[in-house]
Amino acid sequence: SFSLFLSVWVAEALQCEAVPGVLKQIDAGAGRVCGILKEGKVVEFRDGHWVELEASGKHVSVGPAGLWRVGVDGLVFKWFRSGWVQVNPGNLIQIDAGGDKFVVGCNASHSIFCLNHRPALSYDGSGSVSWMAVPGELKYYSCGPVGCWGVNNLDEIHVKLGVGGNSCPGPEKWYRIPGSLSMVEVSADGEVHGVNKRGSVFKRIGVSACNPFGSGWEHLRVAGLSSHVSYDRGALWIICRNGDVQRC
Repeated sequence: SFSLFLSVWVAEALQCEAVPGVLKQIDAGAGRVCGILKEGKVVEFRDGHWVELEASGKHVSVGPAGLWRVGVDGLVFKWFRSGWVQVNPGNLIQIDAGGDKFVVGCNASHSIFCLNHRPALSYDGSGSVSWMAVPGELKYYSCGPVGCWGVNNLDEIHVKLGVGGNSCPGPEKWYRIPGSLSMVEVSADGEVHGVNKRGSVFKRIGVSACNPFGSGWEHLRVAGLSSHVSYDRGALWIICRNGDVQRC
């Protein structure tokens, strides 16, 4: 079995600014930032404020594979051209479009699924797609350029390597990473951030193509307790437990 010793560094306090709005989930990717308002509406951050995207949902993701959301009832939708199309079939609780133009997600039973880049990019709402099963059980799963990171219902952290747009399930092997997180996000440039059940925010140090597991966790000092985090192009977006949003 593969394991890495648990090492945690504590960072200087982050310099953050308040962003208007009350959110329960946020995702930054490919230069865009989308989220779910407290009342369930899907929004995108443009020119300093949140713009509604004419839908409700419980999870939204934006990245190289485009803009995807999970509806309140678990149905999956993709933004195609100028509006939402339902992805048929599809029923998830969490979705991630941050991999190399492929999509991954988890359902209510903690089963993991993915969609290779060709159907993910080309699907226009007609016909059906073929989701592929990923061996394992997770409640949250996110992919980046050098690996996919996930957490299970025990908040254990697992990593899968060798995942690509043509073979999104990847190899069967999972690597256990020391630590405990309730959610984890991998950015398009490979940065890994997460939040634990106590509301603390962590960044994985030293993740690279040569060292895909990184070398330890850095505890990021932010004001208050956090519930969700996402990173893109130098900006860390944090949702506090009360729904307030910070950009650091």
